[in-house]
Amino acid sequence: MEPGEGDHSLQRKRLRKPRGRGLRTNTGCLTCRKRHKKCDERRPVCGPCTARCRDCIYPSNLDTVSTTAVPEAQSQSQSADSDWLHGENDDPGTSASSAPAASRPIPVAPLHANVNVPPQDTWSPDSAFWTTDFASTRWLDLLANDAAQADSGFSLAPTPAPREGDERLTQAADIQSLHTRLSVVAAAERKSWQANADATLTSHEAGLLRHFAERCALWLDLFDPQRLFSTHAIRLALRNAGLMKAILALAARHRAKLPQITQAGEQDSQGLSALADNEWIRYYYETLHYVQEALAYNSYTNSKELLATAIVISSYEMLDESDGQGNWQRHLKGVFWIQRSQDVNGASGGLRQAVWWAWLRQDIWAAFREKRPCLSFWVPVQKCHELDQNGLADRAMYLLSQAVNYYAHSRAVAMDPMADPSASLNLHQVKEELLRSIEQWKSCLGDQYKPLPIPSSPSDVFTRLWVHPPQFGVALQAISFAQILIALHSPTPVGFNGYLRLQKTLSDAVDTICGIAMELEDEGCQIMSAQCLYGAGLCVQDGPKQDKIVLLMEACESRVGWAPMATWRDDLRHEWAKADGERGQDGFT
Repeated sequence: MEPGEGDHSLQRKRLRKPRGRGLRTNTGCLTCRKRHKKCDERRPVCGPCTARCRDCIYPSNLDTVSTTAVPEAQSQSQSADSDWLHGENDDPGTSASSAPAASRPIPVAPLHANVNVPPQDTWSPDSAFWTTDFASTRWLDLLANDAAQADSGFSLAPTPAPREGDERLTQAADIQSLHTRLSVVAAAERKSWQANADATLTSHEAGLLRHFAERCALWLDLFDPQRLFSTHAIRLALRNAGLMKAILALAARHRAKLPQITQAGEQDSQGLSALADNEWIRYYYETLHYVQEALAYNSYTNSKELLATAIVISSYEMLDESDGQGNWQRHLKGVFWIQRSQDVNGASGGLRQAVWWAWLRQDIWAAFREKRPCLSFWVPVQKCHELDQNGLADRAMYLLSQAVNYYAHSRAVAMDPMADPSASLNLHQVKEELLRSIEQWKSCLGDQYKPLPIPSSPSDVFTRLWVHPPQFGVALQAISFAQILIALHSPTPVGFNGYLRLQKTLSDAVDTICGIAMELEDEGCQIMSAQCLYGAGLCVQDGPKQDKIVLLMEACESRVGWAPMATWRDDLRHEWAKADGERGQDGFT
């Protein structure tokens, strides 16, 4: 040792900072910070991200957000989820270190508030920016930050400590060895977030699972002949805690909106006892805690379990809203990110395809209410004549999404005084192509779409239409809604004949929607039917018909328990009153 070297070493030795003060820094790439990894800050791609083949993202400015401590009840539920998540082969020390401590605040990094995302109209679907890891993390941040704002006691635990194998990967010197190790880890890590055996549920939880399969899943399986949510997803949930918690949250929330048929301590025929106060919120929080931990694994970010969890949570948020103005519509964008990162679309097959169609039906309504285009840019490859009758029902929803896009674009052009004149011509071409597609769709319909004989009453305001199977009736309603949107937002036809054609189009569409709704009692069809009834109400001026539409929407709400339907009825009444006032000012009676 050179003279003075020992003293110099002592002087240069850095003192360890107290735990909780200074250990969390504001440097490093976004990916390493989110995964609680040490970052060497190498640019453009840091060392850990290079070794793990992750996207390395350096935000310009990332604010640190602190939340309050995790309540004791949440810590206990997190511990149970963590046991299921990590499995039996985890190192005890690792599990202990990853458990949340109720005595310290857990930071939640609001990625969505600080990362500059390209606007949708300029975003490239091939961009490497939207990886499965980043998309799912952004979706979780949307949910977590909104949950923290609504409940100051909510926070997320840190991601689990890295496995030994993961740490060794960062030391791999050659690329071939790295790829070999990555493939081994990918095959083995699934066991870390998926149980090896079916979960054991309490009687109450088993009752909620059945409630989901027999009632809530009907909305998600609307046009799916395989009923993958009520058959396949519930079996996946038996080995995946996150999906199970999401299912329990949705089932508990739906049951809470129904008339109470059991007293405290009693059980109904499905083994369900009375729900505890805000039981569904606890399941919802437990879902977020599980997902936050499981996102540490690449195989989970690419899994159908994550996709199913995301759409079930979206359905829960949709049902939980009281006025349709909450976070659900914004969170749909997060589900879209996950689907896009996994390259999921309406022709992916299996549960992934079922998730996409369930998401599209939700986004259609959200886009219509927000007066924006639908988020999806997928275009079907198959022609209508190549589809079976179930495929035609899905195609009806796709055509409705295109009608919503036309409505949003035509409204934007009409409100922009500086719009390019060619925009109107383009809209006209889009309209004509869409109308041709609708006529082609109608030409391919089989006998299953034809109304069956049914008793009628002279007092009926609308002619009753019974279509069986009922989901095909909803498809007819969706096409009629699409025709209404196109007709109402197209240039006013010239001449009396043009006016008559417009009135006939609207009248036929209203009669179809309302006539089918009068005989449509299937629970899975009620949400979509109520949305189409809203569209029909936009072009009805006759008082008795308006009253009938309101009654039909109330019947839909009573069957499914979705509160925002009351807001829709109020909106219709407001539109009708405004139209009556405008007619009075113009001198018409």
